[in-house]
Amino acid sequence: MASFKIALLFGVVAFVSAYSQAPGTTTTTVTTTVTTVSADDGSEAGILSAHERSLIRKTWEQARKDGDVAPQILFRFVKAHPEYQKMFSKFANVPQAELLTNGNFLAQAYTILAGLNVVVQSLSSQELMANQLNALGGAHKPRGATPVMFEQFGGILEEVLAEELGSSFTAEARQAWKNGLTALISGISKNLKKAEDLADPQTKLTPHQIQDVQRSWENIRNGRNALVSSIFVKLFKETPRIQKFFAKFANVAVDSLAGNAEYEKQVALVADRLDTMISAMDDKLQLLGNINYMRYTHTERGIPRGPWEDFGRLLLDSLAANGVSSDDLDSWKGVLAVFVNGVSPRKD
Repeated sequence: MASFKIALLFGVVAFVSAYSQAPGTTTTTVTTTVTTVSADDGSEAGILSAHERSLIRKTWEQARKDGDVAPQILFRFVKAHPEYQKMFSKFANVPQAELLTNGNFLAQAYTILAGLNVVVQSLSSQELMANQLNALGGAHKPRGATPVMFEQFGGILEEVLAEELGSSFTAEARQAWKNGLTALISGISKNLKKAEDLADPQTKLTPHQIQDVQRSWENIRNGRNALVSSIFVKLFKETPRIQKFFAKFANVAVDSLAGNAEYEKQVALVADRLDTMISAMDDKLQLLGNINYMRYTHTERGIPRGPWEDFGRLLLDSLAANGVSSDDLDSWKGVLAVFVNGVSPRKD
């Protein structure tokens, strides 16, 4: 088939003029730009088979003629997953009952419609498709979007298409959309963070970091007293004044600390506290409670931030010497930074 050019909607730039026409109403102005791509020549190149691409284009062309499709897709999405509404700052706090008449919500819905148009029309070009998926993934990564969110959105899209098209949305067409959405989500996901890489807003830790630290700690926790003792000895030799914070063995020679009852008691206390904090990292409330307790009990002793940072640095050195991998050490660095910042916050 001869190649020819077709115009397609490339993007929607929507903005809301919040002037009053009647109480509570707004006007949404939608501006479009146009680009061109080569029409599908029926080859098997690109994403999916030529027949699947044809089914997707045909059903999408039917569905998008209804101007209510885009708002319904987005509305169903945030209704099913209300936590995601917070990711859209311009209507994050709008009651769900008011979304379908909210200008900012409608602008976002038609922006999504434009993006879907581009994706559908780009299916036959691997180069165009790769560019679109990279752009989509890159645009959503800063928001903390995950592959799961796109999978959930795809499920909603399929539901709305089925309701909108009725018998026209055949089993064959549905399967084509399923295959297409799977391929699209896979491509977008390459630029997104996985759920385990998203930091908790309160603890600032990711599930990935927690798993790495707990797993590597499990391999060395039985020798934690010896580990902490070796760190203390290095710490006191590097900075002798730090030993003065421990009144019960402040004047004991560093090389004579081993075997000193008060010193051994302190080592066991620190080792067990560290073990407790690491074990509780996947329980947010317990973790925050442990950090707050440490800050409260040590503030009275006037221990500055420096010794905490030095202890963390020496702990990382010891972990490396014990065979902890570089990837796990990166997670340890993040976790120790959270611990230190929580126990001894920086002073402005």
